[in-house]
Amino acid sequence: MRQVADLIGAVFADEIDADGRSVLQEMQTVGRISPFLGGLMSSGFLGDFVGGFVWIEGDRVLGNVTLQRVDFGGTRWRISNVAVVPAYRGRGIARALMLSSLSEIAHQGGGWAVLQVRVDNPPAKRLYESLGFTDVCQEGIWKLSSLPDRLPALATDAPLQPLPALAWRSRFELAQAAQSQLARWLAPVEASQYQVGLLQGLGEAIGNWTGFYRVQRWGSYEDGILMGAVETAASLTGDAHRLRLLVRPTGYGLIEGPLVAQGLRALAGSPPAPVVAEHSGDHAEGVAALEAAGFLPRRVLLSMRRPIVPADELL
Repeated sequence: MRQVADLIGAVFADEIDADGRSVLQEMQTVGRISPFLGGLMSSGFLGDFVGGFVWIEGDRVLGNVTLQRVDFGGTRWRISNVAVVPAYRGRGIARALMLSSLSEIAHQGGGWAVLQVRVDNPPAKRLYESLGFTDVCQEGIWKLSSLPDRLPALATDAPLQPLPALAWRSRFELAQAAQSQLARWLAPVEASQYQVGLLQGLGEAIGNWTGFYRVQRWGSYEDGILMGAVETAASLTGDAHRLRLLVRPTGYGLIEGPLVAQGLRALAGSPPAPVVAEHSGDHAEGVAALEAAGFLPRRVLLSMRRPIVPADELL
């Protein structure tokens, strides 16, 4: 387990978040205890919800793939951490690990295999496509190193208005409309992601008043329908400000620029810090508006899926 953690940490060093690093540290700790106790602990903690395969030569782990049930029914399985030591790539190790994974999912009665791959990793994407995986959706992180000295001007032909914190249902409905059918199949938007209760609303109001934590939301309406919205969160103590952009498909190409401009203006006067925007890579107009404002892609992941068929048990 310790070797697996070391391999994953080395291959995905530039994209592991804090939660991922915590998991790797736990794996390394379990691995240090002893092979026997480490195996017992991993089986006890993870059960059949997390497993996988490794490629070993000469007592050295050269490749790894992780399998995890996405739901308790076991219909969907997530394949992740497909990693091979750089010096051993191109020898079919990743393909062999993937075939074993698909076979195991079939043996477990799974219906779908899902995974994510960086869009800037064509060799991996070609491997997955050759195994029958197809595109689902893209999600990415765009980053602006710092707020610009000269803030973008607001367009007069796309008037925006502030959105009350407690009027969250319209933003939730907008998020649902902005999500593609395939993306909804993979991970539907949950109301809890947008719901703002009285206590949170009060906390935001106090934060905005004191300047300690500022949250602003602006939107564009058409015939009473929220067509697009931008939400910003600026913190005096955080390492980055946050920006979230949503646009209804019928408004694509019309309001993305004004929304991004309003978001940056809402962050004006905040402490120096980068601005991070998590956004759908499938919304090309939104990506163009972010990049026109100086945002650069930090990590864009393509989700892919593949149906599991009975013949997969023989792979």
